[in-house]
Amino acid sequence: MHTTVLALLEILLLAAGALAARGFVRRVGRGERKLVMMASVAAWLVLFGMVPFLVFAALVPAARPGRAAAGPLETLILNLVPLALVASPVAGVVQALRITSFRR
Repeated sequence: MHTTVLALLEILLLAAGALAARGFVRRVGRGERKLVMMASVAAWLVLFGMVPFLVFAALVPAARPGRAAAGPLETLILNLVPLALVASPVAGVVQALRITSFRR
């Protein structure tokens, strides 16, 4: 797969994953605080972290001589994808705390 197409796909997956996780956590957000926290971290980890990272891992082209290298924008985007995997549980905790703190 061409790196520009993969970078655009990753942007779409990250945006869709963030929206899906946010919507799911809002729906679950009426429950007990521990349940909301666990559901939020799991949803963000899977939808925003793991899905885009697994697509990236499966579709990133192998480096070969003669193949065009990724440009600076593609390199930046593709280097940020693994960081989303690390940051996704933090985003889940933040959203869960925001949702459960307004309730009290």
